Amino acid sequence: MNGDVSVTALRSIREIGEQVWNGLAEGEGFYLGYPWMAWAETDPSFVTNYLVARDATGATVAAVATYLWGGASVPSMNLAYSPSHIAEENLERPLSPEEHAAFLPALLVGSRAGYHGAVAISKELTGVRRDAVLTALFTEVEALAARLGAASVALLYTPTENVAAYQAAWDRAVGPAGRGPVPSMLSAEAVLPAPGGEVSDRAAEAAGRREWRRERRRYDDAVDRVESVRLSESVDVIAPLLGATQRKYGGPDTDADMQRYFASQVSALDAYSLVLLEHAGDDVVGFSLNYLWPDGVYVRAAGFEERAAAYSYFNLTMYRPRDLAAERGLPVVHLGAGTYGAKRARGAEPRWTAGLVRPPAGVPEDLVRAFAITGSDYRQAVRTWGEPVSAIPSQQEGDHAIPQVRPAGLAGQ
Repeated sequence: MNGDVSVTALRSIREIGEQVWNGLAEGEGFYLGYPWMAWAETDPSFVTNYLVARDATGATVAAVATYLWGGASVPSMNLAYSPSHIAEENLERPLSPEEHAAFLPALLVGSRAGYHGAVAISKELTGVRRDAVLTALFTEVEALAARLGAASVALLYTPTENVAAYQAAWDRAVGPAGRGPVPSMLSAEAVLPAPGGEVSDRAAEAAGRREWRRERRRYDDAVDRVESVRLSESVDVIAPLLGATQRKYGGPDTDADMQRYFASQVSALDAYSLVLLEHAGDDVVGFSLNYLWPDGVYVRAAGFEERAAAYSYFNLTMYRPRDLAAERGLPVVHLGAGTYGAKRARGAEPRWTAGLVRPPAGVPEDLVRAFAITGSDYRQAVRTWGEPVSAIPSQQEGDHAIPQVRPAGLAGQ
Protein backbone atom coordinates (compact mmCIF):
# COMPACT_ATOMS: atom_id res chain seq x y z
CA MET A 1 0.00 0.00 0.00
CA ASN A 2 1.31 3.48 -0.92
CA GLY A 3 -1.21 6.21 -0.23
CA ASP A 4 -4.32 5.24 -2.16
CA VAL A 5 -2.38 2.85 -4.43
CA SER A 6 -2.60 -0.86 -3.70
CA VAL A 7 -0.45 -3.49 -5.40
CA THR A 8 -1.56 -7.09 -5.86
CA ALA A 9 0.41 -10.07 -7.19
CA LEU A 10 -1.33 -12.15 -9.90
CA ARG A 11 -0.05 -15.31 -11.53
CA SER A 12 -1.27 -14.82 -15.12
CA ILE A 13 -1.80 -11.96 -17.51
CA ARG A 14 -5.23 -13.44 -18.16
CA GLU A 15 -6.23 -12.18 -14.72
CA ILE A 16 -5.43 -8.65 -15.88
CA GLY A 17 -7.15 -8.98 -19.24
CA GLU A 18 -6.04 -8.28 -22.78
CA GLN A 19 -7.76 -4.92 -23.15
CA VAL A 20 -6.50 -3.58 -19.82
CA TRP A 21 -2.92 -4.79 -20.37
CA ASN A 22 -2.64 -3.51 -23.94
CA GLY A 23 -4.08 -0.17 -22.83
CA LEU A 24 -1.35 0.20 -20.21
CA ALA A 25 1.38 -1.07 -22.56
CA GLU A 26 0.30 1.03 -25.55
CA GLY A 27 3.34 2.41 -27.35
CA GLU A 28 5.75 -0.14 -25.85
CA GLY A 29 5.61 -2.47 -28.87
CA PHE A 30 5.06 -6.14 -29.51
CA TYR A 31 7.47 -7.44 -26.85
CA LEU A 32 5.36 -5.83 -24.14
CA GLY A 33 2.07 -6.68 -25.86
CA TYR A 34 -0.44 -9.16 -24.46
CA PRO A 35 0.35 -12.05 -26.88
CA TRP A 36 4.11 -12.00 -26.20
CA MET A 37 3.60 -11.72 -22.46
CA ALA A 38 1.07 -14.56 -22.54
CA TRP A 39 3.68 -16.73 -24.26
CA ALA A 40 6.48 -15.69 -21.88
CA GLU A 41 4.61 -16.95 -18.83
CA THR A 42 4.24 -20.48 -20.24
CA ASP A 43 7.87 -21.53 -19.65
CA PRO A 44 8.04 -23.69 -16.52
CA SER A 45 11.68 -22.64 -16.02
CA PHE A 46 10.33 -19.36 -14.61
CA VAL A 47 7.91 -18.53 -11.79
CA THR A 48 5.78 -15.71 -13.16
CA ASN A 49 4.03 -13.02 -11.13
CA TYR A 50 2.45 -9.76 -12.27
CA LEU A 51 2.43 -6.86 -9.84
CA VAL A 52 -0.72 -4.85 -10.51
CA ALA A 53 -1.27 -1.34 -9.11
CA ARG A 54 -4.81 -0.11 -8.59
CA ASP A 55 -6.10 3.25 -7.38
CA ALA A 56 -8.78 3.89 -4.76
CA THR A 57 -11.55 3.27 -7.30
CA GLY A 58 -10.15 -0.17 -8.16
CA ALA A 59 -8.98 0.91 -11.60
CA THR A 60 -5.76 -0.71 -12.81
CA VAL A 61 -3.21 2.05 -13.37
CA ALA A 62 0.03 0.09 -13.85
CA ALA A 63 1.44 -3.42 -13.96
CA VAL A 64 4.78 -5.10 -14.35
CA ALA A 65 5.73 -8.71 -15.03
CA THR A 66 8.29 -10.55 -12.91
CA TYR A 67 9.99 -13.88 -13.58
CA LEU A 68 11.94 -15.83 -10.97
CA TRP A 69 14.70 -17.82 -12.65
CA GLY A 70 16.70 -20.39 -10.74
CA GLY A 71 19.26 -21.04 -13.47
CA ALA A 72 17.41 -23.71 -15.47
CA SER A 73 18.61 -24.25 -19.03
CA VAL A 74 17.24 -21.73 -21.54
CA PRO A 75 17.95 -21.06 -25.24
CA SER A 76 21.34 -19.39 -25.48
CA MET A 77 19.88 -16.08 -26.68
CA ASN A 78 17.96 -15.78 -23.40
CA LEU A 79 21.20 -15.77 -21.37
CA ALA A 80 21.27 -12.07 -22.22
CA TYR A 81 18.78 -11.87 -19.33
CA SER A 82 21.12 -13.58 -16.85
CA PRO A 83 22.63 -10.93 -14.53
CA SER A 84 25.73 -13.04 -13.85
CA HIS A 85 26.34 -13.56 -17.57
CA ILE A 86 26.06 -9.80 -18.12
CA ALA A 87 28.65 -9.26 -15.37
CA GLU A 88 30.88 -11.91 -16.91
CA GLU A 89 30.75 -10.26 -20.32
CA ASN A 90 31.34 -6.77 -18.95
CA LEU A 91 34.30 -7.87 -16.82
CA GLU A 92 35.74 -9.83 -19.77
CA ARG A 93 36.63 -12.74 -17.51
CA PRO A 94 34.88 -16.03 -16.76
CA LEU A 95 32.89 -16.15 -13.55
CA SER A 96 33.33 -19.22 -11.40
CA PRO A 97 30.35 -21.53 -10.83
CA GLU A 98 30.11 -20.09 -7.32
CA GLU A 99 30.01 -16.52 -8.65
CA HIS A 100 27.25 -17.42 -11.10
CA ALA A 101 25.32 -19.20 -8.36
CA ALA A 102 25.50 -16.14 -6.11
CA PHE A 103 23.09 -14.30 -8.44
CA LEU A 104 20.47 -17.07 -8.30
CA PRO A 105 17.60 -17.13 -8.05
CA ALA A 106 17.30 -13.96 -10.13
CA LEU A 107 14.07 -11.98 -10.27
CA LEU A 108 13.71 -10.54 -13.77
CA VAL A 109 11.41 -7.52 -13.92
CA GLY A 110 9.62 -6.13 -16.98
CA SER A 111 10.47 -8.94 -19.41
CA ARG A 112 12.52 -12.09 -19.82
CA ALA A 113 12.78 -12.22 -23.65
CA GLY A 114 12.57 -9.85 -26.61
CA TYR A 115 15.16 -7.27 -25.49
CA HIS A 116 12.48 -4.77 -24.49
CA GLY A 117 11.13 -4.38 -20.97
CA ALA A 118 9.22 -1.73 -19.08
CA VAL A 119 6.51 -1.01 -16.57
CA ALA A 120 3.11 -0.92 -18.29
CA ILE A 121 1.63 2.28 -16.87
CA SER A 122 -1.34 4.52 -17.66
CA LYS A 123 -0.41 7.44 -19.88
CA GLU A 124 -2.76 9.58 -17.81
CA LEU A 125 -0.38 9.37 -14.85
CA THR A 126 2.15 12.20 -14.74
CA GLY A 127 4.49 13.92 -12.35
CA VAL A 128 4.18 13.16 -8.63
CA ARG A 129 1.28 10.76 -9.18
CA ARG A 130 3.25 8.64 -11.65
CA ASP A 131 6.26 8.63 -9.32
CA ALA A 132 4.08 7.42 -6.44
CA VAL A 133 2.71 4.52 -8.50
CA LEU A 134 6.21 3.52 -9.63
CA THR A 135 7.45 3.66 -6.05
CA ALA A 136 4.59 1.43 -4.92
CA LEU A 137 5.42 -1.08 -7.66
CA PHE A 138 9.15 -1.21 -6.89
CA THR A 139 8.39 -1.52 -3.18
CA GLU A 140 6.42 -4.65 -4.04
CA VAL A 141 9.17 -5.85 -6.39
CA GLU A 142 11.56 -5.84 -3.43
CA ALA A 143 8.96 -7.46 -1.17
CA LEU A 144 8.32 -10.19 -3.76
CA ALA A 145 12.06 -10.76 -4.17
CA ALA A 146 12.35 -11.25 -0.41
CA ARG A 147 9.39 -13.66 -0.30
CA LEU A 148 10.76 -15.72 -3.19
CA GLY A 149 14.33 -15.69 -1.91
CA ALA A 150 15.73 -13.89 -4.98
CA ALA A 151 19.42 -13.09 -4.68
CA SER A 152 19.45 -10.50 -7.48
CA VAL A 153 16.82 -8.35 -9.19
CA ALA A 154 17.13 -6.93 -12.70
CA LEU A 155 15.03 -4.84 -15.05
CA LEU A 156 16.76 -5.15 -18.42
CA TYR A 157 16.58 -3.69 -21.95
CA THR A 158 14.31 -0.79 -21.11
CA PRO A 159 14.39 2.39 -23.21
CA THR A 160 16.89 4.78 -21.69
CA GLU A 161 14.25 7.47 -21.21
CA ASN A 162 12.67 5.25 -18.53
CA VAL A 163 15.79 4.77 -16.45
CA ALA A 164 15.87 7.95 -14.35
CA ALA A 165 12.26 7.55 -13.16
CA TYR A 166 12.62 3.81 -12.52
CA GLN A 167 15.86 4.22 -10.60
CA ALA A 168 14.48 7.05 -8.47
CA ALA A 169 11.39 4.99 -7.62
CA TRP A 170 13.48 1.91 -6.83
CA ASP A 171 15.81 3.95 -4.61
CA ARG A 172 12.80 5.35 -2.75
CA ALA A 173 11.47 1.81 -2.37
CA VAL A 174 14.62 0.47 -0.67
CA GLY A 175 15.15 3.65 1.37
CA PRO A 176 18.42 5.30 2.36
CA ALA A 177 19.60 2.25 4.29
CA GLY A 178 19.00 -0.15 1.40
CA ARG A 179 21.01 -0.88 -1.70
CA GLY A 180 19.38 0.33 -4.86
CA PRO A 181 20.02 -0.76 -8.44
CA VAL A 182 23.08 -0.11 -10.57
CA PRO A 183 22.28 1.43 -14.00
CA SER A 184 23.88 -0.24 -17.00
CA MET A 185 24.00 0.65 -20.68
CA LEU A 186 23.19 -2.59 -22.49
CA SER A 187 22.20 -2.38 -26.12
CA ALA A 188 20.19 -0.72 -28.87
CA GLU A 189 17.09 -1.66 -30.82
CA ALA A 190 17.70 -1.12 -34.54
CA VAL A 191 14.64 0.29 -36.30
CA LEU A 192 14.26 0.52 -40.07
CA PRO A 193 11.70 3.04 -41.37
CA ALA A 194 9.22 1.74 -43.94
CA PRO A 195 8.73 3.52 -47.28
CA GLY A 196 6.51 6.54 -46.93
CA GLY A 197 7.16 6.91 -43.24
CA GLU A 198 9.08 9.59 -41.38
CA VAL A 199 12.78 8.96 -41.91
CA SER A 200 16.00 10.74 -41.10
CA ASP A 201 18.20 12.07 -43.89
CA ARG A 202 20.69 9.31 -43.19
CA ALA A 203 18.04 6.59 -43.44
CA ALA A 204 16.68 8.03 -46.66
CA GLU A 205 20.18 8.13 -48.14
CA ALA A 206 20.83 4.49 -47.20
CA ALA A 207 17.51 3.37 -48.67
CA GLY A 208 18.35 4.99 -51.98
CA ARG A 209 21.82 3.53 -52.44
CA ARG A 210 22.62 1.54 -55.54
CA GLU A 211 24.00 -1.26 -53.35
CA TRP A 212 20.53 -1.74 -51.82
CA ARG A 213 18.93 -2.05 -55.27
CA ARG A 214 21.70 -4.35 -56.47
CA GLU A 215 21.34 -6.68 -53.49
CA ARG A 216 17.61 -6.95 -54.09
CA ARG A 217 18.00 -7.53 -57.80
CA ARG A 218 20.68 -10.20 -57.40
CA TYR A 219 18.59 -12.02 -54.83
CA ASP A 220 15.44 -11.90 -56.93
CA ASP A 221 17.38 -13.25 -59.90
CA ALA A 222 18.91 -16.11 -57.90
CA VAL A 223 16.17 -17.31 -55.56
CA ASP A 224 13.76 -20.02 -56.66
CA ARG A 225 10.83 -18.68 -54.63
CA VAL A 226 9.91 -17.16 -51.27
CA GLU A 227 6.79 -18.40 -49.52
CA SER A 228 4.83 -16.68 -46.71
CA VAL A 229 3.33 -18.97 -44.05
CA ARG A 230 2.32 -18.97 -40.39
CA LEU A 231 4.67 -20.16 -37.67
CA SER A 232 2.46 -23.21 -37.07
CA GLU A 233 3.04 -24.31 -40.67
CA SER A 234 6.83 -24.04 -40.52
CA VAL A 235 8.14 -25.06 -37.07
CA ASP A 236 9.72 -28.30 -38.27
CA VAL A 237 11.54 -26.75 -41.24
CA ILE A 238 12.85 -23.59 -39.60
CA ALA A 239 14.06 -25.15 -36.33
CA PRO A 240 17.09 -26.91 -37.91
CA LEU A 241 18.03 -23.73 -39.78
CA LEU A 242 18.05 -21.67 -36.59
CA GLY A 243 19.83 -24.45 -34.68
CA ALA A 244 22.63 -24.54 -37.26
CA THR A 245 22.91 -20.74 -37.22
CA GLN A 246 23.11 -20.66 -33.40
CA ARG A 247 25.87 -23.29 -33.38
CA LYS A 248 27.76 -21.48 -36.15
CA TYR A 249 28.12 -18.52 -33.80
CA GLY A 250 29.05 -20.56 -30.74
CA GLY A 251 25.68 -21.34 -29.19
CA PRO A 252 25.03 -24.82 -27.74
CA ASP A 253 21.42 -24.98 -28.99
CA THR A 254 20.35 -28.21 -30.68
CA ASP A 255 17.76 -28.52 -33.44
CA ALA A 256 15.45 -30.10 -30.86
CA ASP A 257 15.92 -27.08 -28.57
CA MET A 258 14.86 -24.75 -31.36
CA GLN A 259 11.93 -26.96 -32.32
CA ARG A 260 10.61 -26.79 -28.75
CA TYR A 261 11.25 -23.03 -28.66
CA PHE A 262 9.23 -22.33 -31.80
CA ALA A 263 6.50 -24.83 -30.93
CA SER A 264 6.03 -23.12 -27.56
CA GLN A 265 5.17 -19.87 -29.33
CA VAL A 266 2.46 -21.23 -31.62
CA SER A 267 -0.48 -21.15 -29.21
CA ALA A 268 -0.06 -17.52 -28.15
CA LEU A 269 1.67 -15.98 -31.17
CA ASP A 270 0.67 -17.81 -34.35
CA ALA A 271 -2.01 -15.30 -35.30
CA TYR A 272 0.60 -12.52 -35.38
CA SER A 273 3.29 -14.47 -37.22
CA LEU A 274 4.50 -14.32 -40.79
CA VAL A 275 7.39 -16.58 -41.77
CA LEU A 276 9.29 -15.98 -45.00
CA LEU A 277 10.60 -19.30 -46.36
CA GLU A 278 13.27 -19.33 -49.06
CA HIS A 279 13.13 -22.42 -51.28
CA ALA A 280 15.80 -24.07 -53.41
CA GLY A 281 13.74 -26.54 -55.37
CA ASP A 282 11.64 -28.41 -52.83
CA ASP A 283 13.94 -27.61 -49.90
CA VAL A 284 13.68 -24.69 -47.48
CA VAL A 285 17.15 -23.14 -47.24
CA GLY A 286 16.44 -19.89 -45.39
CA PHE A 287 13.80 -18.19 -43.28
CA SER A 288 12.88 -15.18 -41.22
CA LEU A 289 10.24 -15.21 -38.50
CA ASN A 290 8.32 -11.95 -38.27
CA TYR A 291 5.59 -10.77 -35.94
CA LEU A 292 3.13 -8.06 -36.95
CA TRP A 293 1.91 -5.47 -34.44
CA PRO A 294 0.22 -2.08 -34.91
CA ASP A 295 3.55 -0.23 -34.60
CA GLY A 296 5.49 -2.32 -37.11
CA VAL A 297 6.98 -5.59 -38.26
CA TYR A 298 9.19 -7.36 -35.70
CA VAL A 299 11.93 -9.56 -37.18
CA ARG A 300 12.40 -12.18 -34.48
CA ALA A 301 14.67 -14.92 -35.85
CA ALA A 302 16.40 -16.01 -39.05
CA GLY A 303 18.51 -18.88 -40.29
CA PHE A 304 20.13 -19.97 -43.54
CA GLU A 305 22.08 -22.85 -45.02
CA GLU A 306 24.83 -22.75 -47.63
CA ARG A 307 22.44 -23.20 -50.55
CA ALA A 308 20.62 -19.97 -49.77
CA ALA A 309 20.75 -17.38 -52.56
CA ALA A 310 23.13 -14.43 -52.49
CA TYR A 311 22.04 -11.70 -50.06
CA SER A 312 19.41 -13.93 -48.44
CA TYR A 313 20.02 -12.46 -44.99
CA PHE A 314 19.50 -8.87 -46.07
CA ASN A 315 16.45 -9.67 -48.18
CA LEU A 316 14.60 -11.87 -45.70
CA THR A 317 15.37 -9.80 -42.60
CA MET A 318 15.33 -6.25 -43.98
CA TYR A 319 14.15 -5.63 -47.54
CA ARG A 320 11.14 -7.93 -47.68
CA PRO A 321 9.97 -7.10 -44.13
CA ARG A 322 10.25 -3.44 -45.14
CA ASP A 323 8.03 -4.13 -48.16
CA LEU A 324 5.65 -6.02 -45.89
CA ALA A 325 5.45 -3.04 -43.53
CA ALA A 326 4.66 -0.74 -46.45
CA GLU A 327 1.96 -3.09 -47.75
CA ARG A 328 0.30 -3.27 -44.32
CA GLY A 329 0.59 0.46 -43.65
CA LEU A 330 3.02 -0.13 -40.76
CA PRO A 331 5.62 2.56 -40.03
CA VAL A 332 8.81 0.62 -39.24
CA VAL A 333 10.61 -2.71 -39.12
CA HIS A 334 12.02 -3.61 -35.72
CA LEU A 335 15.33 -5.38 -36.37
CA GLY A 336 16.39 -5.87 -32.77
CA ALA A 337 19.91 -5.91 -31.37
CA GLY A 338 23.21 -6.93 -32.97
CA THR A 339 24.82 -6.72 -36.45
CA TYR A 340 24.45 -2.97 -36.24
CA GLY A 341 26.80 -2.09 -39.10
CA ALA A 342 24.75 -4.05 -41.63
CA LYS A 343 21.53 -2.59 -40.29
CA ARG A 344 22.75 1.00 -40.33
CA ALA A 345 24.09 0.59 -43.87
CA ARG A 346 20.52 -0.20 -44.94
CA GLY A 347 18.87 2.70 -43.16
CA ALA A 348 18.26 1.56 -39.58
CA GLU A 349 18.43 3.94 -36.62
CA PRO A 350 19.05 3.17 -32.92
CA ARG A 351 16.74 3.22 -29.94
CA TRP A 352 19.03 2.84 -26.94
CA THR A 353 18.27 0.49 -24.07
CA ALA A 354 19.62 0.15 -20.54
CA GLY A 355 19.14 -1.89 -17.42
CA LEU A 356 18.88 -1.59 -13.67
CA VAL A 357 20.44 -4.39 -11.64
CA ARG A 358 20.33 -4.86 -7.87
CA PRO A 359 23.22 -7.28 -7.30
CA PRO A 360 23.20 -9.85 -4.49
CA ALA A 361 24.18 -8.77 -1.01
CA GLY A 362 27.71 -9.71 -0.06
CA VAL A 363 29.21 -10.23 -3.52
CA PRO A 364 32.62 -8.66 -4.20
CA GLU A 365 32.54 -5.04 -5.27
CA ASP A 366 33.94 -5.83 -8.72
CA LEU A 367 30.78 -7.85 -9.45
CA VAL A 368 28.63 -4.93 -8.32
CA ARG A 369 30.54 -2.46 -10.45
CA ALA A 370 30.48 -4.77 -13.45
CA PHE A 371 27.04 -3.46 -14.30
CA ALA A 372 28.32 0.11 -14.58
CA ILE A 373 30.69 -1.06 -17.35
CA THR A 374 29.19 -0.66 -20.80
CA GLY A 375 28.57 -4.00 -22.48
CA SER A 376 30.03 -5.16 -25.78
CA ASP A 377 26.71 -4.90 -27.59
CA TYR A 378 26.33 -1.28 -26.51
CA ARG A 379 29.92 -0.52 -27.54
CA GLN A 380 29.25 -2.05 -30.96
CA ALA A 381 26.18 0.17 -31.34
CA VAL A 382 28.21 3.24 -30.37
CA ARG A 383 30.86 2.37 -32.95
CA THR A 384 28.09 2.16 -35.53
CA TRP A 385 25.98 5.23 -34.75
CA GLY A 386 28.11 7.31 -32.41
CA GLU A 387 27.91 7.96 -28.68
CA PRO A 388 24.55 9.12 -27.26
CA VAL A 389 24.87 12.61 -25.84
CA SER A 390 24.53 14.09 -22.36
CA ALA A 391 24.07 12.00 -19.23
CA ILE A 392 21.79 11.56 -16.27
CA PRO A 393 23.97 11.03 -13.15
CA SER A 394 23.01 8.02 -11.08
CA GLN A 395 21.11 8.97 -7.94
CA GLN A 396 22.96 6.25 -6.06
CA GLU A 397 26.57 6.67 -7.11
CA GLY A 398 27.92 9.68 -8.92
CA ASP A 399 30.30 7.66 -11.08
CA HIS A 400 27.46 5.70 -12.67
CA ALA A 401 25.72 7.48 -15.52
CA ILE A 402 23.08 6.73 -18.12
CA PRO A 403 23.39 8.63 -21.39
CA GLN A 404 20.41 10.75 -22.40
CA VAL A 405 19.97 10.34 -26.14
CA ARG A 406 18.76 12.45 -28.99
CA PRO A 407 15.62 11.29 -30.78
CA ALA A 408 16.12 8.33 -33.14
CA GLY A 409 17.73 9.46 -36.36
CA LEU A 410 19.91 12.12 -34.73
CA ALA A 411 22.16 10.23 -32.34
CA GLY A 412 25.79 10.50 -33.36
CA GLN A 413 25.28 13.15 -36.03
